[in-house]
Amino acid sequence: MENERYKYYRSAHPEWSEEQIWTAISIDMQTKQTVTNGGDDVDLTDPETVSDIIRKAGAWLKEVLPHIFEKIGKIFDQAIATVVSWVKRGFEYIQELIQKTFNM
Repeated sequence: MENERYKYYRSAHPEWSEEQIWTAISIDMQTKQTVTNGGDDVDLTDPETVSDIIRKAGAWLKEVLPHIFEKIGKIFDQAIATVVSWVKRGFEYIQELIQKTFNM
């Protein structure tokens, strides 16, 4: 498969494996689709939205590139299981940056 996103990731991360590149592409595609379909109401910090993106990205890989999904499918399950903690850590990080910036 050859496409612009593949070329982009291959160029930006020549050290990445095929699995890493196609995983990134699948998440990119599903994020774009979620934002496009969701309009102004999409909240990319909502754990349900992020879980949905990851779930759909995994489903796309399983359908289109099953040999890649076979190698990394468990990563999608682990990612979905930890989304809430990612979001929490992300908010904590942002709060720390704000505090440092404004010397709070």
